[in-house]
Amino acid sequence: MADFSYGKNFRLLSASDFEYLRSENSIVKSKCLRIYFKPSRLDQNETRIGLSVSKKVGPAVIRNRTKRILKEIFRLEGPKDLGLDLMVVVSPFLYRDYKKIEDAEDSLKGSFKKLLKEISGQYDRKVIYSTH
Repeated sequence: MADFSYGKNFRLLSASDFEYLRSENSIVKSKCLRIYFKPSRLDQNETRIGLSVSKKVGPAVIRNRTKRILKEIFRLEGPKDLGLDLMVVVSPFLYRDYKKIEDAEDSLKGSFKKLLKEISGQYDRKVIYSTH
């Protein structure tokens, strides 16, 4: 049976990891998300992700559901072998712009998938240009 867990090796855990991403980073953004990314400081090929969902997004139930959705998309479709660190920041306006929670979640999913593809494309180009 395949292991679909979201282990510690795929998570940013320490404050120093988040500080590393805040300084001199690359960023992609959409209406409801910002993703900061850099090559990982660790000697590993795995992409790690950290999530920042402010209390302004909504009550704990909404914040936790948002994090679960993002983790699941990353687990299934994220760039796992680029050796990047990603910090995902969710806009507090995500759920305010929609009347239905389902519409906001659909927007979140679409934006996150699009930004992950954009990061993969940018990073692939950087790798290609740096090797020639």
